[in-house]
Amino acid sequence: MVAKHQTPVLSLIIPTYNEAKNIEILIPRLAKVLAKIPHEIIIADDNSPDKTYDTALHLRKKFPRLRAICRTHNRGLSPAEIDGFQIAEGKYLAVMDADLQHDESILPDMFRKLEAGAELVVASRKAEGGGVSDWSRFRRFISWGASLMAHLLFPRLPSDPMSGYFALQASLFQRLSAQINPRGFKILLEIVAKAKQIRVAEVGYVFRSREHGESKLSGAVALNYLIALAELRFAGIFSREYLKFILVGFTGIAVNQLVFTAARRFGQLPDEKALLFGIEAAILWNFSINNLFTFRDQMLRGMGRVMRGLIFFQAICLVGAYINYATALHLSHFLGFNIYLANTIGIVIASFWNYFLNANTVWRKA
Repeated sequence: MVAKHQTPVLSLIIPTYNEAKNIEILIPRLAKVLAKIPHEIIIADDNSPDKTYDTALHLRKKFPRLRAICRTHNRGLSPAEIDGFQIAEGKYLAVMDADLQHDESILPDMFRKLEAGAELVVASRKAEGGGVSDWSRFRRFISWGASLMAHLLFPRLPSDPMSGYFALQASLFQRLSAQINPRGFKILLEIVAKAKQIRVAEVGYVFRSREHGESKLSGAVALNYLIALAELRFAGIFSREYLKFILVGFTGIAVNQLVFTAARRFGQLPDEKALLFGIEAAILWNFSINNLFTFRDQMLRGMGRVMRGLIFFQAICLVGAYINYATALHLSHFLGFNIYLANTIGIVIASFWNYFLNANTVWRKA
């Protein structure tokens, strides 16, 4: 074990939430793997109900290079990593999960690549020697799709842009810290999207199955990932709220089509009436999800405020529908635009109307 008084060269940050059982296994493994590297391990815990922070303090008696912080505000993966970076003392910074799915044995290889001049080293499931252990086909498809979307928007990404396991020069983080969104989905995405011409290396590893605790992957995580990609790509052009509003609108299209189809097939309604049911279902859906998600900070509560907001939302969106309709017809019939292109332009213009009117009336900030 590295002597306690040595200045760490490598600072390993491990964000945690309900990982008490896992860190009891992980910390001894890390101490062994990093025995020849002056290091510190920082547990950045989000005040876990399972007492992960207390477990870390207990482990520190045996592993003095272990540090722990208990975070009670601004909780989340990316903020925890940033808090760890900010108190780290090492020349190099590294991040890994506590769930035992990241292979700790490759840390020395990652360290050597940093020493050789790499500014960022990504532990990759897709590089040579990498892979996943027992993922289902669905999980593999989700990972493939997420990676494909990232590479389409940012062509110079490493092979595994979704990796939560990476290391970098502390000087690189300091240079980019003011540009990194602390609410971002993945710090790695933030770094590679905003850094210019950095030296990137990869180390392949096999992603292991979780032994204890529950996976953090959920529908909300997937939604936040899509928003993060859009926000990174269109930063300075569109606000985060607008991107959320548009994303909710896309889900509303699916609701519209589903209800429309059900009304035609099962309700045996003519298209004219079935369309009305689909439109109204989409409006109710969009209003509810925007209230819970897009404008969460200004969420409407109480029956009176919700009903008043819904009435305004209905009116604004109906006007937006007319704007979409009129724009598409004008561009197509009078200016000769392709009808699909004309409709797309109409949708974009209507979305601006719907967003800005709703943001400043239904969910106006105090």
